[in-house]
Amino acid sequence: MLAWTARKLLRDQRTVALVGHDMIRLRARLGQRFRRVPAHSRKLHLGCGDRRVPGWLNCDVSGSECDIDLAAGRLPFPDNSSDAIVMQHVVEHLDLREQLLPLLRDLHRICADGGRVWLSCPDLAKVCTAYLDDRGRALMEDRRQRWPDYTLGGVPVQHFINDLFQARGRHRNLFDFELLSWALGQAGFGPVERIVEADLLAAHPGFPPRHDDRQSLYVVAGKAAAPHGH
Repeated sequence: MLAWTARKLLRDQRTVALVGHDMIRLRARLGQRFRRVPAHSRKLHLGCGDRRVPGWLNCDVSGSECDIDLAAGRLPFPDNSSDAIVMQHVVEHLDLREQLLPLLRDLHRICADGGRVWLSCPDLAKVCTAYLDDRGRALMEDRRQRWPDYTLGGVPVQHFINDLFQARGRHRNLFDFELLSWALGQAGFGPVERIVEADLLAAHPGFPPRHDDRQSLYVVAGKAAAPHGH
């Protein structure tokens, strides 16, 4: 019975992928204990993937300049050590209460007074509106303009909405502006401002454009300076 269960699980590509990712996360956590954290330029790019930005410390769970498991909720950086933090399409991969809120609180800890955190993610409101408008067809065509090889494999177009919500098990939450603002407020950030990708690129022109405003939510939030004498 155990062997049959193991064979069945191994045939489930989603399960294999999730287990593999958990092993990578574990390796990042263990490595973080023993590896010296590189000096950084007071600018953090978290969840960088293969989008390395010069002048920033580019971090991800593996293969980055500083491998970190963001889901652990604790970052290996000193208090008040970062003036700018960017996370693009990361927050949707984290459980809201158990992973994202602890991470945002730690970002507030390492963010310098007057520093800012810039976030983007799939926009729950845009996704729901797109389904009601045309079953998500316009959003899928927008995706194909950016990723020409993207396909649903013959499945009807509304399945693209499922892909945005689930991403083959990799997505845990989608956010609209109010929900993401609430999460940032819980961590001590504020006020939270809705922006577009061009605002991020104007402030930090080294980032490669994603051209994803049609489906994405962009926000920026600040850490207020401590009162004089504190």
